[in-house]
Amino acid sequence: MMLAKSPIFRIRETHGRAGRTANRVVSHSEELGWTSLYAAILEESPLDVEEAPIQHPSFIYHLSRPTEVMRQMEGSGKEQALIGPRRMCVTPGEASTHWKHSGNPEILQVYLRQSVYEAAVNEMYGAEASSTLIVPRFAILDPFLEQMAIATATALRERREDGLYIESLAQMIAVHLAATHSSRSRRGVHPQVAASLPSWKMRRLMEFIEANLDGDLSLERMAGEVDISPLYLPRAFKTAFGQSPHQYVLSRRIERAKDLLRSTGEPVVEIALACGFSSQSHLSNWFVRVVGVSPAVYRKQG
Repeated sequence: MMLAKSPIFRIRETHGRAGRTANRVVSHSEELGWTSLYAAILEESPLDVEEAPIQHPSFIYHLSRPTEVMRQMEGSGKEQALIGPRRMCVTPGEASTHWKHSGNPEILQVYLRQSVYEAAVNEMYGAEASSTLIVPRFAILDPFLEQMAIATATALRERREDGLYIESLAQMIAVHLAATHSSRSRRGVHPQVAASLPSWKMRRLMEFIEANLDGDLSLERMAGEVDISPLYLPRAFKTAFGQSPHQYVLSRRIERAKDLLRSTGEPVVEIALACGFSSQSHLSNWFVRVVGVSPAVYRKQG
């Protein structure tokens, strides 16, 4: 299923905790242009709030400062626990929820765009999302979702604007929620298994990436080129190439930039745009991380 490009996921589409003046926000994703996810790292002040339904499912990952937290969802009893680091709460978007605590926890809050979850459910089960509701979880440990939370927090702290990387995270979170924390997972309904990429599709995808390094290399575009679901592309791609789509595209863009720096006198900003980076600083940040020196130093070294 092909998804239309979503607009930036803004704080006004969430419950707005990152906008509370009493909270200290470390970083949030609206200013980074993320579309599939909204995420924020914040130090939260004491809380007593009724949060209305907003459709988008969310989870909170506790980073530090254990805090006694109470959650009561509409139509359910109270849940209460001392929640410390690594514990998380998963909350569907369909019900009103009362939250209360008197601490000052540092948390990562992540909202998944509902359309991303709906696409995952449709691909995995051939069903509508309304028949595959997310099951609330409270103060749980979930090693895979924790990996996704850590990756999201790292991307926030490093101020990553990479659409492909964040898109891949969103897809993996959606698949995990549908497979592990949904009404279908509780009933033992198994998702469809993704097929591996045949060799001719691998070659076609490599050629497509190489020809479009300066343009939009979203999961949707790459998946459409080889007729595979965007949902399954990251897993199939890693099986075939040994890297995630983001890692492979980044490495090819860096190699293209190195070639242009060696063989042309074009300004670094022009080379950045020609290689698919959003700005000169975007190229420089990744270039230093991967190559070890800045583009300017690399060019001087010949």
